[in-house]
Amino acid sequence: MLDELDVIADLNAEDDDGLGWSTLSDARDTDRVRPGAMLLAGNESAKAVVRVVAVDDDGQIHFSILPGSVAKNRHLLDRTSA
Repeated sequence: MLDELDVIADLNAEDDDGLGWSTLSDARDTDRVRPGAMLLAGNESAKAVVRVVAVDDDGQIHFSILPGSVAKNRHLLDRTSA
C-alpha cells in the first residue's frame, strides 16, 4: 500500500501555517513534487489526495489536504510521467 503513495507523510502534522508537510526524501518521484501538483500522501494509517503548495530550498514540502475520500479525489492525481 505504501508503494502507491507519492509522498510518505503524517497527515496530522502541520507546519506554522497550518499546512501539511513532508520532505523530498520521502517522495517516490521528486520530479513530480512541484507547486500545484496533486499527489497521494500519507502512511499506513491514512491516505489523502493533497495539493502541493510549496517546496522549500531545504526540501520541505508543504501541502493542503483535499476534502473527501481518496476514491472521490483519485481522478485529480496526475499519473502521467514527466
